[in-house]
Amino acid sequence: MAQRPQRWLVFSAPVILLFLCLVALMAPTPSANASFPLRLSTADPITSTLYLPLIQRPPAPRLLIAAAHIDSAISGEGDEALWLWNNGPIAAPLAGWQINGNGRTATFPITSTLAIPVHTGLWCTADPTIFRRTFGFAPGCEWGGDDDPTVPDLTGNAPRLTNSGGAIQLVTPDGQAVDVLVYGDESLIPAGWNGTAAQLYNRGAIGSEGQVFRRKPAGAGSFADTDSAADWSGDVADLAWGRQVFFPGWRLWQADRQADRQADWQPQTQPIPASGTLTLAIGPDGLYEPMADFFRSAQSSLALSLYTLEHPLLAQEIAAAAQRGVAVRLLLEGGPTGGISDLQRWSVAQIVKAGGQVYFLDSRADAPNGFRPRYRFLHAKYGIADSARAFVGTENLTTDSMPAPVNNSVPPGRRGLYLFTDAAAVTEQLAALFAHDWQPEIFWDLRPYDPTKDGPPEGYTPPDLPPEELRPAPFRQQVTYTGDFTFALLTTPEDSTRPDNPLAALLDRAASGDEIRWVQLYEHKYWGDTFSNPVADPNLRLAGLIDAARRGALVRVLLDSYFDEPGDDRGNRATADYLRLVAQAEGLNIQAATGNPAGAGIHAKAGSLAIGDERWLLVGSVNGGEISHKINREVSLLVNVPGLYARMVELFQADWTVSGGEQ
Repeated sequence: MAQRPQRWLVFSAPVILLFLCLVALMAPTPSANASFPLRLSTADPITSTLYLPLIQRPPAPRLLIAAAHIDSAISGEGDEALWLWNNGPIAAPLAGWQINGNGRTATFPITSTLAIPVHTGLWCTADPTIFRRTFGFAPGCEWGGDDDPTVPDLTGNAPRLTNSGGAIQLVTPDGQAVDVLVYGDESLIPAGWNGTAAQLYNRGAIGSEGQVFRRKPAGAGSFADTDSAADWSGDVADLAWGRQVFFPGWRLWQADRQADRQADWQPQTQPIPASGTLTLAIGPDGLYEPMADFFRSAQSSLALSLYTLEHPLLAQEIAAAAQRGVAVRLLLEGGPTGGISDLQRWSVAQIVKAGGQVYFLDSRADAPNGFRPRYRFLHAKYGIADSARAFVGTENLTTDSMPAPVNNSVPPGRRGLYLFTDAAAVTEQLAALFAHDWQPEIFWDLRPYDPTKDGPPEGYTPPDLPPEELRPAPFRQQVTYTGDFTFALLTTPEDSTRPDNPLAALLDRAASGDEIRWVQLYEHKYWGDTFSNPVADPNLRLAGLIDAARRGALVRVLLDSYFDEPGDDRGNRATADYLRLVAQAEGLNIQAATGNPAGAGIHAKAGSLAIGDERWLLVGSVNGGEISHKINREVSLLVNVPGLYARMVELFQADWTVSGGEQ
């Protein structure tokens, strides 16, 4: 709730004189050099007035309910929780404060020493043990019992967080309700709330169960506070900070982020300087060799986060690293589309036999009923060797994406890209990301390799690759840059849909004279429900490309035809047709095409952007759908390197021509 404005009282001069006389009688005798702070003019005291500010109490902290985990997916809902946030301007002691949830109240004991510093939060939950297993860290307080003696208890009853709808109030020790969240289907609106109840975003394949209500950030360590549904991130009317989705276990909730008093997980809103080498490798022509060399170079540690691993030769390179004493940790998606192939089972078994650790993002046997993993899919493709070298790419480790070359030729394969680097600034960020996702001692969604469940069928051996007609590999040669550069590491779900992330900022800056070339496995025409449209549920990334063209930028979009379903209204052909219609109707410099330049599909998720004097390239795992942008684990690397940009443009132009794109 907003603070009241300062008010002024108007007094006549006689009243002021009486007041000053009383002050003089009560005050100690002034020294010879003392002077009264107020002087009256010699004007008529009956008509003269003075304006004095009304004396107010010291400023009070502005406590808010910044997030609410109400409809937990797990049985018993022990991780129901509220995130209390101090919006400022002073620290907030919690003794005597109350949380009222739909008629039941929990109270911070009057003896409590808990306090929330300015622009910092505190989680309070029903069961600290379960909360820690789903959110990843310990809460600051608990209600309804004493499940964890190390966590401070509230007195009274546990707030009732009814799943379908209700109202939650934050009440001061003197009984004043200073904040309220009205949510769901609640129609009885209490004082302190304006308009209809807040809602979770649940269009398309994204459901409400398990989501966390969360306020929109307002900058400078604070959250929005207009006492309405517009403050909350599910707001469908807000295409910038609304339509957001949040689940437990994501990095943005981490308690250690509160140490720097940030109201939010802070993405790189500005690129970060780095120094080192950057190598761009292109598939299928030239991905196998640099990837194999990366694994061979590992001396002490190898951390890999991959969607799938279906490459017997590269699996053997990873196993060889484990055999020579490298600490190998491999994190894989536990339920990829189409299931886990026997080839992956064999590949992973080789790594486990050699001593590598393998975990799947999946539900463990000891997880409670209803538990779901932190991410819909672990779809990232990155790795770190010896905490000194790293890669980020668009391709899964398969023989289609990374075929071993024969002389200077390769079989038909997937068009994709990888960036390899030894820049410390990049590897440190990737290592921190992996450290968060790899916490099997905490998260129930990390299931260890089980030979009876995950191993290959008895007697299985990888099939011999069928003889295929080899194709030229004009992009087999890697391109390397050494020196200073700037970059941004974009991660989903933390920041891909934030309007202030660096990719969105680049698209927003694009104007006349700038050039954007976009190559993707797919780019949906719209998000939301399958029966929707680009106006009601825009694909924000596609809308950013169109808006760049409206400001005069050249935009070229190349999409895959190999995996495309031509009759799908959100397929690539439909997207290309839509872009052509928009360009024709508005006179924009947009062209779109679909193609299959490498023989087995475009699997890339990449782009090159010439914005002013800057030359950027984007390489990562984020497809053009809503799931990829909001609830998957995805990673992309955005770098400003003119030499690598030129190679990307060369690749795009070659593929564009082969695909029949307009010149």
